[in-house]
Amino acid sequence: MKRQSRIISFLAAVIMIAAFIMPAAVVQANASGVFIRVNQVGYKPSASKVAMVLSSTNLNGVRYDVFNSSNTSVLNGTVSSANKGSWGDAGGANCAYTYALDFSALSTIGSGYYIKINNYTSPVFPVSDSVYSSLADLSMQFFKVQRCGNTNPKDHGVCHITGTSSSVDGKPDGASGTIDVTGGWHDASDYIKFMSTIGHVADVMLTTYIHHPEVFPSPESTGGVLTEAKVGLDFIRKMWDNTNQILYMEVADGLDHDVENDDLDSRSKCWPENDNTIYGASRPVHPCPAGKGANLAGKAAAALALGAKIWGDPSGPSYNAALASNYLTAAQQIYTWGKTRTGIAGDADEFYVDTDYKDDMAWAAAELYRATGTASYLADAKSYCDSAGEWYNKSDTSLNWSRAYAWANYEVASLDPAYKSTVISRMNNHLNVMKTYADAQFWNNSSQPKWGTYEAMSNNAVEAMMYQELSGNSTYFNLAQQQLDFMLGKNPWGVSMLNGAGTTWFQNPRHRVTTLNRVSNPGYQLLGAWSEGFETSAQYAVDQSDPLLSGQENPNIVQFNDSRMVWHDNRRDYATNEVTISGNVAGMAMAAFMGVSYTLSVPTVPTGLAAAAGSSQINVTWSAAAGAAGYDLEADGTIISNAVSPYVHTGLAPGQTHSYRVRAKNSAGTSAWSTAVSAVTSASAVDYPANADAYVRDGTYATTNYGTAATIDVKGDPDAG
Repeated sequence: MKRQSRIISFLAAVIMIAAFIMPAAVVQANASGVFIRVNQVGYKPSASKVAMVLSSTNLNGVRYDVFNSSNTSVLNGTVSSANKGSWGDAGGANCAYTYALDFSALSTIGSGYYIKINNYTSPVFPVSDSVYSSLADLSMQFFKVQRCGNTNPKDHGVCHITGTSSSVDGKPDGASGTIDVTGGWHDASDYIKFMSTIGHVADVMLTTYIHHPEVFPSPESTGGVLTEAKVGLDFIRKMWDNTNQILYMEVADGLDHDVENDDLDSRSKCWPENDNTIYGASRPVHPCPAGKGANLAGKAAAALALGAKIWGDPSGPSYNAALASNYLTAAQQIYTWGKTRTGIAGDADEFYVDTDYKDDMAWAAAELYRATGTASYLADAKSYCDSAGEWYNKSDTSLNWSRAYAWANYEVASLDPAYKSTVISRMNNHLNVMKTYADAQFWNNSSQPKWGTYEAMSNNAVEAMMYQELSGNSTYFNLAQQQLDFMLGKNPWGVSMLNGAGTTWFQNPRHRVTTLNRVSNPGYQLLGAWSEGFETSAQYAVDQSDPLLSGQENPNIVQFNDSRMVWHDNRRDYATNEVTISGNVAGMAMAAFMGVSYTLSVPTVPTGLAAAAGSSQINVTWSAAAGAAGYDLEADGTIISNAVSPYVHTGLAPGQTHSYRVRAKNSAGTSAWSTAVSAVTSASAVDYPANADAYVRDGTYATTNYGTAATIDVKGDPDAG
């Protein structure tokens, strides 16, 4: 997401399609004002399932049914939850009653389910363990449209090449000329390329793949995750000049962004392949300012180190030893460069303002350790994580392109089991803040309304699943499910925010290539794109003469806008409906982590229980059990809940026997007790001095070694009293 666009009005006379209305996937209002919102993509059998019902009439006590594809009722009940209050004061719906309808008892695998209340039905949805399995690959389709250069882009031509070069702007040594910085991805609706977002996107793609390759069945296919990530890696490699020690941060700048090219008179010039009217033959390339750039260096080095690991794996699908070596060398160079330039760099116009570098450098160090096994990188990674501040206690630190704290911590914990408990504690603190906020919200959204709300909500879901993986504890799974449900249709508007998923998805993104394609192909869809997110008020004005709109907002959507939450399916709304690569990779990661089959089992019995005794305390230790979220320790028959190894049993008397056993637990259950061990506190030893001194009041003294005798002659009584 970026700063407000300068909107240039359409000249409607250019083409005469003023009555154009997008086909399919139009939200239909019920005349009586009863609306049932569900996750249109569906649910896993064991997941919580909660629909939202909006109504103009009181439905308390009214029967509801869940029907299968044969129109047979398989579950029923009554609307009995408390009225959550009214909704729709900003759009006209003014639904006086809203209810949360829990139908989690539905667990039978099937398709074509729907909920019915009186004569009103929800969209159909499936129940399946694989219900989200295709969403990550669907999300990847968007990035093909964003490709720049000679990278086989989709739906536009090869673009932004002049030979193979773009011009250099502001090179520190004053040199002129051109360098090859072709490739990469356009950031959003405009055609700028930012290292801040391209680096982050490549990091997330490859980290997600490293942990969950099963979600990407064809990673090397056209548009597969590895094929796509390589577009980013090769661009990042070009943005590093090792000879002159320059890391470039941006290609093009605000001039491109300001000419949003909504004017159809200029449509032949605003296609990516014809985009030469602003800068001429080539575009400026901006270097990091002196002393700044650790944040961008971390993003870049992490991506390249991940590339080195993946392309350097002889058993992997993309083995290329020479390419892996090239990536690793550049990653190490950029990381070293970043360690001495701890100022924050962004871009020439401050569209993307970063807040820290430690999260990025921690991520880079972790991936360099993964790629090389060099212990100093792991030490660096932990040091950066430890010094990043208490991000995990704040409500405004949702993961996004600029806040990669949880990603970095997740990677370090995955590489160093001894650090796992620290990361679990941090994530638990942060997710508890997110959950507390979400529980208080009408729609259980975990992020405040802002630009990029869906990016934040997606990443909160990712962090919840990271926590579950690391801890074996599903405490925050419902938080993740709530975010996914919202974005796939359980929202005020009944619209899936992923184009191509569900029964009713958003249609009109703010996206220049989409706008241009619709001139000749009105039905064009930007498949795999995720919408940007809701705000608290409109940030734009509808152009009633816009030939690519129906002349008005879709009333079936905008009537559900509320003073607490506003969203528009309108290409003019840059704040709620512009698509971005960072927002899309967040949606992809959420889909991937939620698409994994998590079958939580009772943890194994802990092993390695040992007790080391002193005279007044016993240190009890044990090895981590697979899948454990916590431990109970029994000491002399008393159970200590949530004990942590090492456990120090204090206040003991000497010469006494004490026994211990331990069990592991998570949300699936508790293991059996381990075999008991015992230890005896040592007998109290007499503390004999090595020697003794004798003193008299006149200052005479004598020293004698312990075990020998000595005589001191004292003349007179030393104590006259």
